[in-house]
Amino acid sequence: MSRAPLRRVFPKNEEYSNLAPLTEKIAVAAKFPKGVPCVAKRALALRVVQEGHQPEPRENRLNDLSGAEWLFWTSTIFETFYPADATHKLRKQHGAMKPPEVMAEIIRFFTKQGEEVLDPFAGVGGTLLGAALAGRRALGFEINPQWVDVYNRIQREFAVVDGRIVRLGEIASDEGPRKDAAPLNAPMLVGDCMHLMATLPDQSVDAIVADPPYGCNHGATGFKNETNFAMNSSTDPRDFSNAADLPAFLERMESLGCQAWRVLKPGRYLVLMVGDRYMRGEFVPLGVMVADTLRGVGFQFKGLRIWWNKATQRPLRPYAVKTCFVPNIVHQNILVLRRPDST
Repeated sequence: MSRAPLRRVFPKNEEYSNLAPLTEKIAVAAKFPKGVPCVAKRALALRVVQEGHQPEPRENRLNDLSGAEWLFWTSTIFETFYPADATHKLRKQHGAMKPPEVMAEIIRFFTKQGEEVLDPFAGVGGTLLGAALAGRRALGFEINPQWVDVYNRIQREFAVVDGRIVRLGEIASDEGPRKDAAPLNAPMLVGDCMHLMATLPDQSVDAIVADPPYGCNHGATGFKNETNFAMNSSTDPRDFSNAADLPAFLERMESLGCQAWRVLKPGRYLVLMVGDRYMRGEFVPLGVMVADTLRGVGFQFKGLRIWWNKATQRPLRPYAVKTCFVPNIVHQNILVLRRPDST
């Protein structure tokens, strides 16, 4: 495109100066061929405005977010400041619970309103509560009946009001519960996730969002108070955290990936929160190891977000100070894996 036509498109007077913000938005939204100079893009966008036409909005096939909200969520650093919610006192019995607000953010990105989310490692219900905040349907599986009992109590005693989870007793009046209180209806089934997932139809789930056990052999393995995640697991041998060793744990994750692939709709996402470990004197990049295992099943590893919740950060511990480097693991990995579209 020559310079002369471009100069004719942009008049020297101020006739179109108030259109500058609009033309910039159109220039960004329009799908121009690769290599078109910026000045040419603005010129073509101005022609669109002058002729009274606007480009068709790009369809959002994944979620209900705006472009700006989508872009913000793609940062690989995910820093949050969510304090303990109303259900914290009940859920804290579990050593690896997650803020429902964090789970809601993840669910809002990977689903649309009304779609269904599956959590095969439901614990005390963080994902299911997040789905309620996000207005999504959800289904959870949990092998430990103790955690299912905790979640069922939360269902009886809490509801969603004005985008928050609140205790029903605090919002009831003389006329009874508030009519705008949304119940926590997502079911949590007790049992082995591998057995329960096998009962689901093929390609029936819109997203899988889960916080699986972070490997096995939890607790100190090198020295007292070693960096680790303290999780209260069941004694059931089918519990992933009771795997004999790390290779056995990854084999179980591979089996989970096969079931996840089957029940996920094409083009949809498996999102796992996985913390890295420090075992026997070495850092173990468990997040990457799990992602690589699931790539072997056929998933695309689209990336990760490094999550850190400042509100609940524990104090840094003086591991091997003045002796050798040992990390304080304060982050967790949000692994984003996608089942490719059907070909």
